[in-house]
Amino acid sequence: MAGRHEGGADDTLRAPAVHRAIAGAANPVIAYLVARLLLRLVPALPTLPTYAVCLLLGVVVGWRAWTARIDLGTRSMLVHNTLATTRVERRGVKRIAESGRVEWRPGTERAMRLPAEALHGPWWTLGTGRTAYALNREQARSWLRTMPHDIAQGEGD
Repeated sequence: MAGRHEGGADDTLRAPAVHRAIAGAANPVIAYLVARLLLRLVPALPTLPTYAVCLLLGVVVGWRAWTARIDLGTRSMLVHNTLATTRVERRGVKRIAESGRVEWRPGTERAMRLPAEALHGPWWTLGTGRTAYALNREQARSWLRTMPHDIAQGEGD
């Protein structure tokens, strides 16, 4: 198990399943509505290919929303959001904010804030699942605090 902690299943943080299911199912519906809007605004577009492309993109984005998670490894965290996946080196992480953002400094660049869907509930959940997101944030903070000494020190040590 190179690059992972001893407990593989505990190293994955996810939003509550109901939230991920709703987000995943909403994307194809939104894609269908976008296709209808496109066909109305640009009547020259072919109907069937427009629906097919939009629905295909909706299904792909819906699958990404369903599989959104954070994988905690020994040297980095892999943040899988709906639209992008980002690897964040453990040494660069400054803090995990209450807003669900991972604040990190990639190398010598300026500090960045990466929103993580597994750490903060979306607005449409109306505050449900608050404890699950708080538990995920605390687990990520614990992962950050328990950094092994060989990783915490500089490369030249």
